[in-house]
Parts: sequence; C-alpha cells; structure tokens
Amino acid sequence: MADIKLIRVDYRLIHGQVVAKWLKVSPVRRIVLVDDVLGNDEFMSDIYKMAVPKGTAVDIVTVNKAKSVLDQTSDTVFLILKDIDTCCRVIDKGVEILALNVGAVPNEQGRKLITSGVAISPKELEQLEELETKGIEITVQPIPEIAALSFDAVKKKM
Repeated sequence: MADIKLIRVDYRLIHGQVVAKWLKVSPVRRIVLVDDVLGNDEFMSDIYKMAVPKGTAVDIVTVNKAKSVLDQTSDTVFLILKDIDTCCRVIDKGVEILALNVGAVPNEQGRKLITSGVAISPKELEQLEELETKGIEITVQPIPEIAALSFDAVKKKM
C-alpha cells in the first residue's frame, strides 16, 4: 500500500510549482495524478510525465483506477487530484485520505476567492464540509512558502 505523503487538489496537475516547490517540501518516489480525461489520454499523459524529474515515477489514472494503483505500490506518493469533486469521488471509491491540501482552484464565475490562486464555489464548500465531517483535515495553501489556511478560516471567508 502506498505511503501517501501529500494529497493536493490542483487543477494544473503537474506543473512548475509541483516540480520546483512541492516535491522539495515533500519528496516522494512516485506521483499519482487522478484525472478522468488525462487517465484516458495516453499522448497527453506522456507530455505531463516529461515534466517530472528523473527518478520520480508517475501514474496518471482515472478515478476508477486510483485505489488499485495506490494499493499496488509501496512507494512514497504525492497524490494530485484535478478538483474537489474528483477528490470526493476518489474517497467514495475507497481511497483513505487523512488530510487534504487545496491548492490551485481557478477563480471563475460563481466562486469566492479565498487566497491567491484558490477560489471555492458554494458546492465545493459543501463537499469540503462533508469531508471534514469524515475526519479529513482540510487546509488551503497555494504554495509552500505561504502558511496554510485552516478550513475554519476558509469558511469565514465564504
């Protein structure tokens, strides 16, 4: 079973901050990226894999395959989820999550900007509240250099 070191919601998936910052803060041997679109697109998956430093394995999987991939590895893992809904669906499929770092969520219409790079919709707030009732610690942190916001602080901003 995977030794998950960090679970992060980040719509950009694998990008410069993941490679340059988050992997330094939380070094792992494997990244497991969960996204139904990329998990079914071998060409685009290969492009994302090229952005990761040598020596770090990458699995890009659909929600339905996430649990089996995590169960079959003994590596240290950074789990990246496309969005909050994907996170909820992964949990519904049996992936155990103790803590969730909500990172980049786009500031689009119908969302409230919580901090730089993180905007939450009312539906997502409800989903996060449900996760919190399951005992999952939720923090919002766009980059490692910025202190994480507690979920209580997030709720006050909504």
